[in-house]
Amino acid sequence: MQRQRPFGVTLLAILEILVGIIYLFGALGSFLLAAVIDVQEIIDQLGQEFPMEIVEAIPSFFAIVGIALLIMAILWFVVAYGYLKGRGWAWTLSVVLLVISILFSVVSGILTFSLGGLASMLVGIAIPVIVLVYLFQPKVKAWFGKA
Repeated sequence: MQRQRPFGVTLLAILEILVGIIYLFGALGSFLLAAVIDVQEIIDQLGQEFPMEIVEAIPSFFAIVGIALLIMAILWFVVAYGYLKGRGWAWTLSVVLLVISILFSVVSGILTFSLGGLASMLVGIAIPVIVLVYLFQPKVKAWFGKA
């Protein structure tokens, strides 16, 4: 008898694929910026008073950001695959990433300490908490072999 994947798991997998695509576009944009940034033009705009080490590091910074975004995109795609196939490691990885996401939202909200930062923090906490609650439902845990 074949197991029936919960609809919410399918929905989460689709959302993770979409997020992965967004990260992929972000990575491509960062790589493009790293390739086309004209350091001399930045120096001309900012003047000689600005530290040259920082200006010269800008293309490398965008390349590093691109690599990080590419890794995140791949991670989202892998987790989505694990969701669709009911892999236990996908459930575990999601729980870890969701807890980290909540912690980052709290730290970010505290550091920005503004009304917009507070609203962002609340959304950044609420969504992962909702997903965590869903992932801990018995039927969902069973899909991932965690029952």
